Amino acid sequence: MTPDEVCMLDNGYALLFIRGERPIIDLKFDLLKHPNISDTADGKAEPYVHGEVTKARAAIELVYADPQDLPVVKAPKAEYEILSEEDLERIYGKMEEDK
Repeated sequence: MTPDEVCMLDNGYALLFIRGERPIIDLKFDLLKHPNISDTADGKAEPYVHGEVTKARAAIELVYADPQDLPVVKAPKAEYEILSEEDLERIYGKMEEDK
């Protein structure tokens, strides 16, 4: 479509652009007909306030613990070896040859 054709497009239609796809002309969706419109300010509900909990199903309580009150737990001694790319190729190359 040329720019003047886009400007003359009926207000009930929308152009949808999705990367890698051809543009689509589609009918606009009437938001006032959505089943959950009553949960929005347009549907006469209270306006949304960011950060306010209105429909919580569970709660998380964060409790501060003094590090000195926590039990001392010794971590097991970890033994590890750092491998180079050549080492990995040698190890996994043998595995591929054994198959």
